Amino acid sequence: MTDDAIGWADRLKGGVRRFFPERQIILRTDGETSYIRLTTGLQLAALGGWLAFAGWVGFTTVGYYTQGAMILAKNESIDRSRQAYRKLLDQVSDYQLSIVGITRDLKETEAHLRRLFSQNEALKQDLNSTEVALRTSEKERARIANARVALGDQLELLGSELRQMTGKNNALEAHIGTLRRHLETIEAEKAEIAAERAALDDRLWALHNELESSSSKIALLQNNVKALKGDLRTVILERSAIASDNDGLRNQLSSLQRVLEEERDAHRTELRRISDRAQANIRTVEEVIKRTGLKLDAIAPLPPKQIMGQGGPFVPYHPDMQVEEDEDSLRVSLTQRLERWEALRGVFVSLPLVPPVANYRISSRFGPRVDPLNGRRAMHDGLDMAGPYKEPVTATADGTVVFAGRRRAYGRVVEIDHGHGLMTRYAHLAKITVRRGEAVRLGRTIGLLGSSGRSSGPHVHYEVRYHGRALNPAKFLKAGAYVQSKEAD
Repeated sequence: MTDDAIGWADRLKGGVRRFFPERQIILRTDGETSYIRLTTGLQLAALGGWLAFAGWVGFTTVGYYTQGAMILAKNESIDRSRQAYRKLLDQVSDYQLSIVGITRDLKETEAHLRRLFSQNEALKQDLNSTEVALRTSEKERARIANARVALGDQLELLGSELRQMTGKNNALEAHIGTLRRHLETIEAEKAEIAAERAALDDRLWALHNELESSSSKIALLQNNVKALKGDLRTVILERSAIASDNDGLRNQLSSLQRVLEEERDAHRTELRRISDRAQANIRTVEEVIKRTGLKLDAIAPLPPKQIMGQGGPFVPYHPDMQVEEDEDSLRVSLTQRLERWEALRGVFVSLPLVPPVANYRISSRFGPRVDPLNGRRAMHDGLDMAGPYKEPVTATADGTVVFAGRRRAYGRVVEIDHGHGLMTRYAHLAKITVRRGEAVRLGRTIGLLGSSGRSSGPHVHYEVRYHGRALNPAKFLKAGAYVQSKEAD
C-alpha cells in the first residue's frame, strides 16, 4: 500500500471519529457509577439502520405509484381489445346478412326454374292433344282430299315444330291458346271447310308467322336461361368464397377470443395480486394501530358505503369478507382496499413509532409512580428517557410544531401536532432548535436532551396524546418494533 493510500485511509478514519467520537453513558445507582460505552462502529450501525428505513419508505412509495400507472395502462389495453372485438362482431353480422340474402335469391331462382319445367310439361300435353284433334279432323275431311293433304302437311310441320318447343317459357302459352281457338273453329266449321278453304289457308299462314315469332322468342328464352345458368354458377362460386372467408373469420374470431380471455385472466391475476398486497398492508397497519392502544374504528373509520346490513346487528364491511372472481367485482374490491389503504396510510405516517433519542434507558414508565422529588404517589403521563446530556432529540413522526418554549413544570418543551388528533410532547430540553408553526419531518432534530424544569437529572419526558388524552408511549415503540420485524420478514 502506498503512502498516499495510507494517508487517505487515516484521514477518512479521522473524519469518522470526529463526527462519531466514542461516547459513554454514565449511570448512577445507589451511589455506584457504571458506564455504557458507545463505540464509533455502534453509532455508524445505528445511522445505517436509520438510512435503510428511510430508503425502504421511499422505495415503497415509488413502487405504489408505479403500480398504479401499470394498472391504468392495462385497463387501456383491455378497452382497445374490447373495441376491436365489437368491430369484428359487427363485420361477422354483416357477412351473415349477406349470406342470408344470397340464399334467398338462390331459392327464388330454383322455384322459378321449376315453374318453367312444369309449364313446359303442360305445353307438351297440349301439343299432343292438338295433334290428336288434327288427325280426327283429317279423317272427317275425306271428301276434300286435296285440302286435307295440304292441311295435313301444314299440321305435320306445325306438330313437329311444336314438339321441339319442350322446355320453353310460359310466353308460349298465349300462342298455344290462340292455336287451340283456331282448331276449335275448324272443328265447328267442318261442313263449311270447302267454302272457307281460302280463309283456312290465310289462318294457316298467320299461324305459321306466329310460330316463327314464337321460335325467335324461344331463342331469346334460351339465351336468358343460359345467362341465368351463368349467374347461378357465379353465385355458387361467390357463395363458396364467402363460406371460405367466413371460416377464416371464425378462426380469427376464435383466436381473438382466446387472446382476450388470456388478457382477462392475466388482468384478473394482476388485480388479485395487487388486491392481496394491499390487503396485507392494510392488515399490517391495522395491527400496528391496535398495538398502539388506539381504537381503529375511531382513528380510521370505515366509509359508510362499506357498511353491509341495514338494521339488526352492526356488521362492518371488510375486504376479507368475500372473494370476488369476475373482473368488475375484483376492480371494485381493489378500489375499496386501495381507498382503505390510503386512509390507513395517512394515519400510519402520523403515528410516532420511533423513540425521540437514539441512546436512552427508561428511567420512569407511564402510569402511577412515586414522584422522584416529593416521594408521593402521582400519575406519570409519559416516559422518562434518560440519556447523555445534550443528546439530539428528534421528531418521532411528521407534523407541525404547535408550541416551542418554556412551561413551569416541563421546562423547555416542544409540542408537535401530527394530525388525526395525535400530539407528542418533548420536555426538560436543554435547548430548542425549532420554532412554532414550523413543519418537521420524522427524525428532524427539535432540541437537545437536558434537565430543565422540574427534573432530577438529564432526560427527555416524552408524551403521546390523542385528542388531549395521554397514551402509553411504550405501546407505540412496541408497535414500531413490530413494523421492523415485519420488514425483516
